[in-house]
Amino acid sequence: MRMKMRLLALACLLPTPALAADTCFGALCQSCVAPLFTPNQTLINEGRDTADTHIEADRYQLGKDGQYSANGNVVMQRADQEVKSESATYQTEPPKAAFPAPLSYQDQRMLATAQSGTWSADDGTLLNQVLFQMRDGRGNGRAETASLAGPKSALTRATFTSCDPAHPAWSLAAQKIEIDSDKQVGRAENVRLQLGKVPIFYWPRMSFPTDAQRKTGFLYPQLGSANDSGFDLIVPYYLNLAPNYDATLKPRYIQERGLMLAAETRYLGEASLTEFEFSWLDHDRKADDRRTSFDFRHQQRFGANWFLNADIRDVSDDRYFEDFGDSLSSVATSLLPSSAYLTGRAPSWTFSVGGDRQEVTDPRLPLNVEPYRRLPRATFDYLTPNLSGPQFQLESELVRFSKDGVDGGNRLDLTPAVIWPLERSYGFLRPKLGYRYTAYELDRDIDSSPTRGMPIASLDSGLIFEREANWFGADGTQTLEPRVYALYVPYENQDNLPLFDTQAFTFGWGSLFRDNAFTGADRQIDAKQVTAALTTRYLDDAGLERFRFSLGQIRYLDPPRIALPGTPLRDEPGSAYVADLELNWTKDWTLAATHQYDPAVSATELSSVYVQRHFWDRGVVNVGYRYRRDLFEQVDVSTAIPIKDNWLLIARVNQSLRDDELLEGLAGFEYSTCCIAVRILGRRYVRNIEGDLNNGIYVELEFKGLGSLGRRAEDFLRRAILGYR
Repeated sequence: MRMKMRLLALACLLPTPALAADTCFGALCQSCVAPLFTPNQTLINEGRDTADTHIEADRYQLGKDGQYSANGNVVMQRADQEVKSESATYQTEPPKAAFPAPLSYQDQRMLATAQSGTWSADDGTLLNQVLFQMRDGRGNGRAETASLAGPKSALTRATFTSCDPAHPAWSLAAQKIEIDSDKQVGRAENVRLQLGKVPIFYWPRMSFPTDAQRKTGFLYPQLGSANDSGFDLIVPYYLNLAPNYDATLKPRYIQERGLMLAAETRYLGEASLTEFEFSWLDHDRKADDRRTSFDFRHQQRFGANWFLNADIRDVSDDRYFEDFGDSLSSVATSLLPSSAYLTGRAPSWTFSVGGDRQEVTDPRLPLNVEPYRRLPRATFDYLTPNLSGPQFQLESELVRFSKDGVDGGNRLDLTPAVIWPLERSYGFLRPKLGYRYTAYELDRDIDSSPTRGMPIASLDSGLIFEREANWFGADGTQTLEPRVYALYVPYENQDNLPLFDTQAFTFGWGSLFRDNAFTGADRQIDAKQVTAALTTRYLDDAGLERFRFSLGQIRYLDPPRIALPGTPLRDEPGSAYVADLELNWTKDWTLAATHQYDPAVSATELSSVYVQRHFWDRGVVNVGYRYRRDLFEQVDVSTAIPIKDNWLLIARVNQSLRDDELLEGLAGFEYSTCCIAVRILGRRYVRNIEGDLNNGIYVELEFKGLGSLGRRAEDFLRRAILGYR
């Protein structure tokens, strides 16, 4: 038997309490408990105000004054809502319903159970002894009563946690919670954050969003300590200024330096994204100076083919990253780049116009070595779109160079070329003939308009041999791929040309097949040379490359005669040998290695080896070795070891073997469950270019589904330990 009657929703819009921004918005959090009950997946999410309410039961009974009772497997459904109980009473005029027995409730957002409940059109709904669970996994909780009246509701003696509510490692408890679902805002009174049963924070009153909308308010503080700066505290305050615009204020107190003001803003337009960060320390007590930084990033799309990208950055001095950065990479920042370009793209061409500069941020470098500003700068590249037959290519650049106290100038660089690639499944042949023309207008009295022009001819060729093989216990294919690359560029004296933005490429595998050994257009190497290379690889039946080894060398028919000032010419008949190896023998083992051996000096020029091993679900160990002759020799070992249940031991050592000095070392542990994580790390690292070491402590207490207290150690560990998860 089925009966229809109009009932208002029995929606219990229970929130996920959060300060300003919930860390789980936009992503599912891990749930610690099984669902309260198996939800009905057949309910339809449609408008509740216009949907009919259906009631089913084993038995119905008509009472006095238009009252009805339903008993046995009572099910009431409306749109995405469903209430189940063993008994219910209701009347149609005025609409009222009561559930004297335990009930279960579901909608698209949550599951709930209650010991009893009542409903009326005028007074709303009251549920007693409520357990609730968010269906997106963000958490669960309980309340003594839940009073629902249209878009507004109130909870008394309510708690929330992402843990098992029977034994929560942490919870938020409130005397009263009021929710306005129209405004999507909740307010709570007498709120306590508890570890177990021990309160650690108290708010007399707080507000929070009831959905994925951001909310203005304090974020959790970040705590830290280091021997060069003392106690370090950041208290972020989030401002939800508009749906597409927000800001975060980040006042930071550094015990040995003073109070730093910092902020970050973000703006999202229909076709743009803008981010701006700055910091301001008016008087650094240790440096006795003002310390500032800013970073402006903007991306804009104009139609389908045009884009604007700007990244403008600046710091007050060349020791800013040493004093306020917390990683070896930030300490090693020597040049801080800024750029802004308008770019157009199409299948056959690319155009850009803008400018860039690089600021010296390494105190070892004098200011006069700061690179030239390239402003304005325009590039245009074109390649005919035909897939067969000859192709026409053009690479071009027009740029103005300037630097304080030094003569600058203009440079035009044009390289038209004709390419006729012949590609087959068994190999390829790519002849190319081009001409490079470079002209200058320089800010000098003598030889102010030098030019250079020379042909460039190359021929790249290769074959691919295949055979069936069985490696690593899996059927697959082994290849043998010989490759020969010939390059001819006649010699032309270029000593009269300036050096604006030209440097030598770092020699490696890619250098074997380039038509120039230098970046920029100020130098074009002369060449009469042939590269011989051989690659073999193994691919399993799934197409995964399990093994690759490559070996190659350049043979000079005539040694190059063009070099940068202060760099000796190479008069040997060949370059260094370059070998690359990558091995993935299982999904848990990875090995990568590069080696360069120079027969001219019978010595290794460069060598690097990296091995990674995953184990025991979250366990990982990384071992790396890096060497460059006369410059550095380093070993880097990092690991995360599961030691018992939810415990993880974390360690890293980055050691300079050449100087017998520690570059970075850290050790600590992590305790993590489905609802809470504790990370404590001790760290010792190089903090400046003199090699002084700094000691730091990272402490983070993460309440999953809510937020975290302390420094974001998890983000740091993802960068420091490859494979950490």
